[in-house]
Amino acid sequence: MRNPIENIRTAWSSPRWRRALVIAAISDVLGFGVVFWPPAVLMLDALTVIALLMVMGFRWPLLFALAVEAVPGLQIFPAWTLVIAALAAAETPNDPPGETPRQ
Repeated sequence: MRNPIENIRTAWSSPRWRRALVIAAISDVLGFGVVFWPPAVLMLDALTVIALLMVMGFRWPLLFALAVEAVPGLQIFPAWTLVIAALAAAETPNDPPGETPRQ
């Protein structure tokens, strides 16, 4: 079993994980800019979860992040980035291209 830091480094070398990490980080940064306009926050979160589901496949922690983002006041935490980083740290992200992600 590799350590979590090594898993994140390996994940960053995978295009699928890199896309997910970049999508999550961009969403969290944009979320800080629209935090006072609830319709934009909802739209951003909906687009983020759709994009992450397309890249990563269905993962329960993505729904957890969506729930955290839906609670006013908790939007100050970068939930998307933290969840993707936690998934990358917990798994060995060596899925071959085209293979469905492990659940």
